[in-house]
Amino acid sequence: MNHADLARGTLLMCAVVLIWGAFLPVSKVALAYIDPYYFTGLRYGIAAVAFVLLLAGIEGRRALRFEGQARKLYVFGTIGFAGFSILAYEGLRLTRPEHGAMILGLGPVHVAVYQWWHTGHRPRAVTLGCIAVAIVGLGLVVTRGEFSRLYTGGSSLGNLLMLLAGISWTAYTLGAQRFPGWSPVRYTALTSSLAWPSIALITLAATGAGHSAPPAPAGLAEILWPLLYVIFVVSIVAILFWNMAVAKIGPLNASLFAIFAPVVTFMIAVAQGHKLEAVEVLGAALVIGALVANNLYNRRLAAAMGVRA
Repeated sequence: MNHADLARGTLLMCAVVLIWGAFLPVSKVALAYIDPYYFTGLRYGIAAVAFVLLLAGIEGRRALRFEGQARKLYVFGTIGFAGFSILAYEGLRLTRPEHGAMILGLGPVHVAVYQWWHTGHRPRAVTLGCIAVAIVGLGLVVTRGEFSRLYTGGSSLGNLLMLLAGISWTAYTLGAQRFPGWSPVRYTALTSSLAWPSIALITLAATGAGHSAPPAPAGLAEILWPLLYVIFVVSIVAILFWNMAVAKIGPLNASLFAIFAPVVTFMIAVAQGHKLEAVEVLGAALVIGALVANNLYNRRLAAAMGVRA
């Protein structure tokens, strides 16, 4: 990795952290006028078209072929886009954005647990210790030190939905390993395009059950800027910047930056007038510290084995 790649990758990840940090607070505003189902359909319907056009422009029309992988692409796309977005938005209705951001930031923990289950090899003691500290810290954040809140009140359900959303996105991210030789843009474009029919069917079912309803045009006008931010900045720009940063500085270095997205969310909460309790700040520090420590430890292991971080 040369200094130019490091500088560019760092700038890209700084932008991603700022974008992701504002994602949930902005989405919380939009959810007052549009429900999770129609929001997800609108968001990824436009993003899927943009990614398909981008893929065709960069790699040519041949890259639009599924090569017999349509079923797997459909499954991972549905899990990643329909599963993540709907679960996250339903959870966001019931919990605070900064708590949701901290839960979604546990992606490295999900990956470690998955690799443990998939390979049968227990993570190293350092990683297990970091996972334990992160879980304790998260518990302090979402319960504010009162652990009975884990199973009482609406926020407990919201936090659970956020956890399931994070697991869904991790599964989608790991799914890219099933398509060796494919670019991140191709994987994103084809999975998002195949996921949209699932989103449409889920939305129709929720509407028929009375759990969802189309947004009023006047309501959409009220949240024009939040919609534009989530659709274009979060769903398209941030994903592209993330892929570009990973290519320049490697996945471990990129993940180290991504850990700090919840910090931006907490700062936004404070700016909006939310008073953070000391136990919340302590919990957030434990989560971020544990994830950073685990990331740095894995980078050392990768460097020792001669693997690019």
